[in-house]
Parts: sequence; structure tokens; C-alpha cells
Amino acid sequence: MLEGLITSRFVEALEGFKGDRLYRITAAGLKHPQRGQVSRQAQAPRPPVESDRVRKVLETILNSGALRIRDVMDELSIPRESINALMQYLKRKHLVIKIGQEFNAPYSLTNEGLQFWRK
Repeated sequence: MLEGLITSRFVEALEGFKGDRLYRITAAGLKHPQRGQVSRQAQAPRPPVESDRVRKVLETILNSGALRIRDVMDELSIPRESINALMQYLKRKHLVIKIGQEFNAPYSLTNEGLQFWRK
């Protein structure tokens, strides 16, 4: 196979420093269509959240600095059951954290939550 590439002038044989045989691709070899493989690039990672409602919750907390669940619920008109589940989801994603130990302590964005908005 190598001899065929040399005959086609896609590769040339050279003598190395220690007398061994080296091979180098030629200009014709560089231009050959089979060499120009299109490199596939990895897709960008998916954002941690894709839902508009989740984005609005994060944005509301970001703009206020910290908010209680009740305040987010009232401001965005989200039902109580939905906002509770949503906040648990955001906590699992490490995007929000509760400030304090009280039952109705406010939530603020974590470093990961802040990075979400800086992208």
C-alpha cells in the first residue's frame, strides 16, 4: 500500500539521520480529497435548564438577590405545588440554595446558578 502511495506521488521516501527510511506526505497528498476528513466537533453542552419557566424563576431570584418561595410564587403566578417541585429541582441541580435554616428562609443563586447567567 505504501509503495502505491509513493508511485502516486502522495508520499515520498527519505533517508533519516541514522540511515533509516522516513516517509513524508507531499503537496499532492495534502490536497487529496480523501485526506481532508471533516473533523466533527462535539456539540456544546446543554444548559443546566431549558425551560422558560425555570429561567424566569432563576432570573427573579437573581434580580432580587434572595427570595422566599412564597415571593417567587406570587410574583410569577406559579401554583404552590409547582413552585415547591421546581425549587426542589433547582436545589438538586445546585442552582439555588436556601439561606438560613428557617422553614421559610429565602433562596439565592449558587455559584453554578450565577454562572448560568454569565454564559
